[in-house]
Amino acid sequence: MTTTRTVTFLMANLGSDLSQLFSHLERGEQSLAEAAAVRARGIVRELFTHPKLHGGAFEVSRLGEIIDDALKSNRVFSIRARDVDEYFLPYALHTLSHAHVH
Repeated sequence: MTTTRTVTFLMANLGSDLSQLFSHLERGEQSLAEAAAVRARGIVRELFTHPKLHGGAFEVSRLGEIIDDALKSNRVFSIRARDVDEYFLPYALHTLSHAHVH
């Protein structure tokens, strides 16, 4: 049985991968950054096919652009790991508060 993951859950996981992406870039760990970007792109693809994404498509699209931009030498966006953590914190907190831990 396959369970559809919630948009909030996916966003929290996307935040984790984006945080790792920018942390690795800040430490000069290119191959680890690229691996985080691959995982993040996979979540973006899953979000675009999610039946409950609704009006969040623009936001997810922009996050996809940020992932692609992060690996370029001439970046357009000036984003740090701390910025990502602050942006995604509400998703992570919401997901944790609704986790069914036994």
